[in-house]
Amino acid sequence: ARRRTMRRPGARGWASVLLLALVWSSACVGADARDPWYRRGRRERPGIPLWKPPGGAEASRGSDVEPIVVEVTESAPENAAPAPRIDAIKAIENIDLEAPGALEKALAARARASDKELMVLAVGDTRDHRRMHKDPALSQVSVDFAINLVENLAALGLRNYLMLTSSAQLCDELRRDADVDGCAHSSHLTDREKELERWGLKPGDMFLLWAQQWRVVQRALEAGYSVMRVDSDVVFLEDPYLALRGPLLSPFAMVSQTDVFDLGTRPRCDAGSGVTTEPGHPDVKRCDSSSLKGQPQLNIGLVYFRRSAMADDGPTLGVIKDMLAAFTAKLLGDVQVNDDGDPIAEALLDQPLFREAVSERVRLGSGWKVASGLSGEVYAGNGSDGDGAGDECPHARTTCDAIAAERRRTDIAFAALGSSEGSELAAGAPDWLFGRGCVKTVADAPRALAHLRSIRSTNAPASIDGSGKNGTCETRAGVVNRAPGVGGVGGGVVAVHMVYSKARKRADAMEAMGWWRARVHRPGGRGDGEGGGGAGKSPSSGVASSSAGGSPGCVGRDGAGTLFSHTYFRQNEPGARAFVCAGGTPTGTCPCCEPVPDEDGEDRSWVRNVARGVGLVALSPEDREDALTGQRLEDHIATAPGCGMHQNGGWNEFWDR
Repeated sequence: ARRRTMRRPGARGWASVLLLALVWSSACVGADARDPWYRRGRRERPGIPLWKPPGGAEASRGSDVEPIVVEVTESAPENAAPAPRIDAIKAIENIDLEAPGALEKALAARARASDKELMVLAVGDTRDHRRMHKDPALSQVSVDFAINLVENLAALGLRNYLMLTSSAQLCDELRRDADVDGCAHSSHLTDREKELERWGLKPGDMFLLWAQQWRVVQRALEAGYSVMRVDSDVVFLEDPYLALRGPLLSPFAMVSQTDVFDLGTRPRCDAGSGVTTEPGHPDVKRCDSSSLKGQPQLNIGLVYFRRSAMADDGPTLGVIKDMLAAFTAKLLGDVQVNDDGDPIAEALLDQPLFREAVSERVRLGSGWKVASGLSGEVYAGNGSDGDGAGDECPHARTTCDAIAAERRRTDIAFAALGSSEGSELAAGAPDWLFGRGCVKTVADAPRALAHLRSIRSTNAPASIDGSGKNGTCETRAGVVNRAPGVGGVGGGVVAVHMVYSKARKRADAMEAMGWWRARVHRPGGRGDGEGGGGAGKSPSSGVASSSAGGSPGCVGRDGAGTLFSHTYFRQNEPGARAFVCAGGTPTGTCPCCEPVPDEDGEDRSWVRNVARGVGLVALSPEDREDALTGQRLEDHIATAPGCGMHQNGGWNEFWDR
């Protein structure tokens, strides 16, 4: 192999680059299936660099850009990184999507032409109950979240989003300040000023924006597009479509994140259970004996609708229609009020309406069941030995195998949305795909890291790269964001939804993890996305710790860090279910983290041991930081592993603190 150094073309050269890219993309449509670059899931071809489409701030300013070094090889290497799909995604005007023909044009411009996949996003600059009372900082940070999500998707080669804004003005600001070229607004229901006023709302408020967003989702599905609805506080670590189109998840018309709180709410096939093929769905293997506490609490912050598995008049589309009808009926009906006579606008929240619409359909069938995580491979294609992770796995082969082994242990809740055999299926997404990330603020990250290293067992689990060392993430390039974890769990996380946490805490955690990419040009914008720590913060010079017991490991930036966990970590062994991470992680690199040595059982001596060197900070609604001490500190440390698995829940502990 030899290296060639290429520079991005200047502003006047982008037209030629785009034309050549489109010609190359067209030529690939008929590629020979024997071509290893084609077989391995549109991976990068020799001499073709990863690239970002034109129109960014750097191009408009004409600034110099660091050269891109491209490895030129004769054949596809085993550990080749995935290349972005090159679909002709076009910028759209800031239009009212309710205008005649406007949505149709927007869908045609923003969806991927190759498979009609679209992501629908929404962001508002107004008030809701959280902004007004519980988390005022969300009113500004939510816009930064949306910008970060767009940049995150661009790093994955995904530009197929349509962003609905709460006003035309906000869309204009996003175009000007952050180069967001796929936003628009909607006038749906804005003429109902009297009805909105009765609920204490006005055009642009979040409850109305969410209804407008669901109307876009419905109309896109009716037009033949598959749709992923994504909240702005989501981070993707790898391309979610690689898993969604694989054998394991392809039978499901709807795949929705679920909230995992109490023990038993994470679906599980009982030990030794047999499996039975689901009638009408030969690729779904239902567990004969399973454990699932109650029905899954669907979280519509991350939900995917597969158009090819849905009928035009089928129950999946019916769920969305029922939810929107229920919203309109509430808006136009009697206003719910509290004891003081004030309207309860939260009654218009879309998530409870969605859950009820799904439940009505599920009750017509046979209820929620559990499918085995062994039902099929996650990625399309066969591994090198015919029983591997699939050719579309974007990680190194050894990592793919470790990730596949862990994901097979994650079972899936599902239900038929009707009574007939072969009815459309809804699935609660396995939490490695769409899962909840939980965060707390660590007061002094370098001190906490040093303390955890001093008490960490030399028997810590092996790292995901199979080296037998104790690193917390894989340092290989190829996946745009990385989570701490061991045994294939950290590297196997596809999307993290940091819900039920204060906005500033979520943003700080994204920076600490190296997940912050937002480039905001307005005065006071949060960070430039280059150093992983926001404007004026220097990145860490350390890398993930790779050995246990006394190793100096990484240090990270002085100051606050984050205590990070995920519901997927519940299936880990003790000592790998929560991590303290320092700030200053360069974007896209491994965070500087150490595992929290938790233990099962009622003995809380491990909590007291951790609390001696790990200090946590509570954030008040006024954005004031208060140190947690004594029993409060210990209770919050005990809650961290697996997002509450030791305290049978973990909701307000993360949301309020």
